[in-house]
Amino acid sequence: MTLRGLCTKNFRKGRHFNTDLLYISGANWSECRERVQNLSPEELASYQVFKGHMFFGLHENIPVPSRYFTFLREPIKRALSHYRVILRRKDLPEGHRIDPSLPNWNLGNETYLMQSLDNGQTRAIAGTDPDMPFGDCNETHLSQAKKNLDIHFDFIGLTEHFDLSILMMRRALGWGWHFYVPDNVAPQDHISIHPETEQHLRSLNKFDLELYAYAQEKFQRMAAEQGLKLKIEHRIFQMGNVIHQRLHHWKQARKQHKGAATRPSMRTDNRR
Repeated sequence: MTLRGLCTKNFRKGRHFNTDLLYISGANWSECRERVQNLSPEELASYQVFKGHMFFGLHENIPVPSRYFTFLREPIKRALSHYRVILRRKDLPEGHRIDPSLPNWNLGNETYLMQSLDNGQTRAIAGTDPDMPFGDCNETHLSQAKKNLDIHFDFIGLTEHFDLSILMMRRALGWGWHFYVPDNVAPQDHISIHPETEQHLRSLNKFDLELYAYAQEKFQRMAAEQGLKLKIEHRIFQMGNVIHQRLHHWKQARKQHKGAATRPSMRTDNRR
C-alpha cells in the first residue's frame, strides 16, 4: 500500500483530487495549480483530499483551511531509488553512469532528475520553484522547509518506519485501522552505484539529510509521548499484518489456480 492507497481507504466521504504528476516541472506544476484554482465552488466543496506528488503551496489555491501530511524517506536511498527508476524506464541510455566531475553530473537534459537528486525533499517542502537550477538549494530553503513542517503539517511519517508511521498517523488524523499488502515496491536489479558517487550524493544532499534528521526527531518525540500503548499496538499490528498478507497471497494463488483450471483448451488429434 502507498500513501495514496491510505488516503483512498480513509477519505471516503468526498472526492479525491489527484495531481497526476510523476515528475514535477515548473510548467506542469503551474498547470496543476491552475486546475485547482479553476474549480467551481461546487466542485471544490466536493473534494475531501488533494493527493499525489506536489510541492508545498497548493493550499494557496484552495479557499478553505487546508493541512498537509507526508512521508519522508532517507535521502540517499531515495535519490538512488529515483535514479534506478529512471534507468529502468530507459530515460537515460543503457550503461549510463553518474559523473559528479561534470557540471550536470552526466544527466544530460533530464532536468527533473537533476533537481530531484539535488535535495528533492527540501525543494518540495520549502515550496521552491520546481525549475530551480541543479545545485542551487541552500540553507534558506532548508530553513523554510523546517518552518513549513512545523506550521503546516499535521503529520510527518518516515518510509523506513512505515508500520509505526501508519499507527501514529491513525492517531494524529483520526484514521481507521487498516492492514496492507506492500505496493509500488521497486523490483530487484543489478544497477550498481560507485561508492565515490554515493559519497558525492551525500555531500550534495546535505540539506535533505538535515531535514530528514529534523523530521526523525519530531517523529521519535511523538512516538515517545504515546508511550507503551503505542509499542503494544505496533506489535499487535505487525503480527496482524503478517496474517493479512499471507491470507492475501493465498487468495491470489487460489484465484490464479481457479483461472487456470477453468481456462478453455483444445486437444488436437494427429492420428491418421
